[in-house]
Amino acid sequence: MDLGLTERVAIVGGASRDIGRHVALALAGEGAKVAICARNEEGLRRTEIELARISSQQNVLAMPADLSEPRDIRRVVRDTINRFGQIDILVIRSGIQPARQIPDFEEADIIAELEKHFLSAVRLSREVAPHMKQEHWGRIINLEATPSRQVADGVARSTTRQLYLIGYFKTLAKELAPFNITVNSLLSGNLETQELKKILEERCDSGQADLADLKKKTCNDIPMGRLGKPEEIGDMVAFLASERAGYLTGASITIDGGQSQELV
Repeated sequence: MDLGLTERVAIVGGASRDIGRHVALALAGEGAKVAICARNEEGLRRTEIELARISSQQNVLAMPADLSEPRDIRRVVRDTINRFGQIDILVIRSGIQPARQIPDFEEADIIAELEKHFLSAVRLSREVAPHMKQEHWGRIINLEATPSRQVADGVARSTTRQLYLIGYFKTLAKELAPFNITVNSLLSGNLETQELKKILEERCDSGQADLADLKKKTCNDIPMGRLGKPEEIGDMVAFLASERAGYLTGASITIDGGQSQELV
């Protein structure tokens, strides 16, 4: 199936490892030119080498950047335009924050969470939207962990940010639809990532169980009986970014092995 991504230009944040890396690899594999950014320069350079092997060095732009900083956002967008002349696809990804009880954090913690993971997404989409409007084509894809449908301990900050982001991108989808720009959120469940490994290790340190037992329990809670693979997220992003998904916008798509069973 031809996804129509040849010569399209994508910006992928958090591309130094795991999900962001596999998203960049999937887009490059479909012929897109990819601008990648991350704070971890060492990991970013490894991804750059992988992308150059799939495509060519001319089709890859690697930029160390902290996307919570407005000036870095402006630099990433500017350098991408200067290198490739256009921006067609933006993939935004927020990280997972450590669980903390509400009484254990200050108001500044909420402000920092929104600044780093909410306002950065707003600023990125605001910077790329004019370029997409000019081309009358665009894809904005927000990658998030699946939000809990029930109140859970220790996740007040991330839950607040997730609800803000999903609502923001649904509204943005409506406003950008007349310009042939789609905006969607992809909500992923438990994946084989360094982030999940770190979370499970922290639970082990707190004496809950050993790592093997925690991983087994996590998989048992998933109807498919296994963790998701970052490559599967990359493939789904490639489809959402493609011509084939041109009528899909404003959606929040869950990819979690069937773990979410709510009817609405």
